[in-house]
Amino acid sequence: MLGPESYGERLETIGGIVRSRLPVKEVAYVEGVLTFRLLTRDIKERFREVYYELTRIGFVPAAVEVGGQVELRVFPYSQPQTRRSPWPLVLFLATLTTIFLDGAIRSGLLGGRALAGGGLVEALLYTVGIMTIIGIHELGHKISARHDSIASSLPYFIPGIPGLIPTFGAVIFQRGPVRNRDDLFDLGVSGPVAGFLAGLVVIWIAFSQAQWVERSVIMRMAEEGAVTMLPSPLVFQLMGLLFSPGGDVVPVFPAVGFAAWLGMVVTSLNLLPAWQLDGGRIFRSLTSFRTYRILSYATVLLLFVTGYYYFSLMLLLFMMNPIDFPPLDMVSPLSKMRRVAMIGVVALAVVTFVVLPSPLLNLLRI
Repeated sequence: MLGPESYGERLETIGGIVRSRLPVKEVAYVEGVLTFRLLTRDIKERFREVYYELTRIGFVPAAVEVGGQVELRVFPYSQPQTRRSPWPLVLFLATLTTIFLDGAIRSGLLGGRALAGGGLVEALLYTVGIMTIIGIHELGHKISARHDSIASSLPYFIPGIPGLIPTFGAVIFQRGPVRNRDDLFDLGVSGPVAGFLAGLVVIWIAFSQAQWVERSVIMRMAEEGAVTMLPSPLVFQLMGLLFSPGGDVVPVFPAVGFAAWLGMVVTSLNLLPAWQLDGGRIFRSLTSFRTYRILSYATVLLLFVTGYYYFSLMLLLFMMNPIDFPPLDMVSPLSKMRRVAMIGVVALAVVTFVVLPSPLLNLLRI
């Protein structure tokens, strides 16, 4: 339980920091928490300054609105301890292995090709393609966190199942608080945007190595099981316009084509507004917790209808105990520039989203 003794000799220092930057109406202890009632709502930049000053002496501020009154609450805070762990490296190597084995299967290297043949180069390029997209995605998060002084872990890559899905992506654990809605938006959007840009390079490589074959031939090969046809995201179709030689032809990709395809799927899924995904942070920066929960359930429904059965059920299971991650400053709105950027977030999700074959969609068409 907090109280005056929790602040001790720092009480006067805390008051000086807050009063020097924000107009204070009155000071009180609300359930033991030192609370400054403010005379203004325009606190975004000054809150940032107060945050930096208070964390240096072991405290952290939080701004909320109560009954039309802005309150700045100050809590004792200790910086998160950074521990070196071997797990990021172990999981990175394990994921590298599962991706390479998956590439070896898709390139035919494990199906009888000589080790020194083209299959090895194809498997290596496939591995580099996927690791580049996922790695740069996580690097985007890491750079954003560092820029906003948010403590975070190294990326933990998640190995997958060779021959099915080579990796389940990666996660970075946030160890420090997010100051305001702008920082929350930046933290969420940085990964998908960085991963998408890396994915465009991989898509370009895939199309530059693709062979263009008449559609009728591909349909016959697909019926015979010689090739696998995957539904294409819009970004693939747009890139195809640049590379297509003309006529009714279809690109047949080497293994790196699947790497590019998977990268786009990962990007689109991460942009959806469910709390476990990057999109959860992006949309939480704009909406209330209630609206954000509704969007999460709508995301589950969308995924289920569009063929992502297992993924949607997994998200639904996690949502039984939803976690909110509001920024410390819940009073200041998201900046106008970022609100406009939401249009780009939605557009990016649209051009990368892949609709999987789904019996439910067939029923809806009837």
